[in-house]
Amino acid sequence: MSSFDAFARFYHADYGSFCDDLPFYRALLRRAAGPAIELMCGSGRLLTPLVREGFNVTGVDISPALLAQAKRNLDAAGIGVGMQLQLGDVRQPLSGDPYAAAFVAINSFMHLATVEDQLAALRHTHAALRPGGLLALDLFNPDPVDLLRHDNELVLDKMFALDDGTLVQKFVAQAVDMATQTSSVTFIYDELADQLVRRTTLAFSMRWLYRYELEHLLARCGFVLEALYGSYNLDAYDQSSPLMLAVAVSV
Repeated sequence: MSSFDAFARFYHADYGSFCDDLPFYRALLRRAAGPAIELMCGSGRLLTPLVREGFNVTGVDISPALLAQAKRNLDAAGIGVGMQLQLGDVRQPLSGDPYAAAFVAINSFMHLATVEDQLAALRHTHAALRPGGLLALDLFNPDPVDLLRHDNELVLDKMFALDDGTLVQKFVAQAVDMATQTSSVTFIYDELADQLVRRTTLAFSMRWLYRYELEHLLARCGFVLEALYGSYNLDAYDQSSPLMLAVAVSV
């Protein structure tokens, strides 16, 4: 069982309303003009609107529970029939015909916490793309000062409601290791109902990347970095950018 299966109950309620990146991926797929694959697709936050708009997108994730949630979301939108959802590990070969584009949204690539895992995922993605295929990676832009500001602090991140109306408090803590470029992250979800608190805890590691480290990884796996943006509005990347949004081409 994937460690993220327990997270599936909260994932869509937590992240499902985020759509700031949708115009970027819509433009990417229009440019690619062919079938695409979303790696580490989660509950289908992006898949659902993109497929609804007519794009041919396959979703891959390692968590059966998250894929089941994605299927429910697609079915609820009336677009689940014939939709390609694959249970798979991006560190292993990907199935399907050559794709015109691949993308990994909102920091998901950072769950690959070793160089070996990162290279494996990029190499298998390259093998799954047609020549000239596009790859987009949305990554956190690391700021050492900001990372250390809340090191080992437990912070109330947000409050939201599940589909059944249950109120959830989400707390986040992270322990930062600057030498290994990793954050040991803990999500705590407290469900508040009937004067009781039901707690679910998820612990995982994330490894951040720096600009030229990313470019080097891509080059080792057959990609050329075409553009690096600092926002979904395609602002130029600089040290103050909130994110690193990379677009690479398979060669």
